[in-house]
Amino acid sequence: MIPERTFEVITAGFGHVGSASNDKIPTHTDSLGASMNPDKDEVTFFVRESLSQQVLANLEENGRATVFTGVASHEAYQFKGHFLEARELTGDEQQASSKNRTYFIEGMSEMGLPRLAVERLFGVAPDIGITIKIEEIFVQTPGPDAGSKLPF
Repeated sequence: MIPERTFEVITAGFGHVGSASNDKIPTHTDSLGASMNPDKDEVTFFVRESLSQQVLANLEENGRATVFTGVASHEAYQFKGHFLEARELTGDEQQASSKNRTYFIEGMSEMGLPRLAVERLFGVAPDIGITIKIEEIFVQTPGPDAGSKLPF
């Protein structure tokens, strides 16, 4: 079961879904939110299909995925696992992403980043979900536990 301490970072955070080709050439795409099934250790990360073609090709090729996700407090985790599917997002998932993206745009703008630049990156809704069966989780929060593996 996915550890409860990671739930908020998974569902409220932003990050990157990464993959590598069989030739070990890495690529990534932005994650604009996520939904999860903690009992099955599955997370669906919300992405823009138009920006995810190489990631999806790699996932189809070898099935291995790595995801970094974090929140403004700097709490962050790296999730490693196996690609299960790419699918359309549900209405609830679209709504969750919209809420998270609005919160992120407001927060980054308040910190002084140009609002238009932040909106260009995070203002466009994701249109597909990449579902991953989580197999390993590592702490990425700066501090003495950074890099440690979480048991689950």
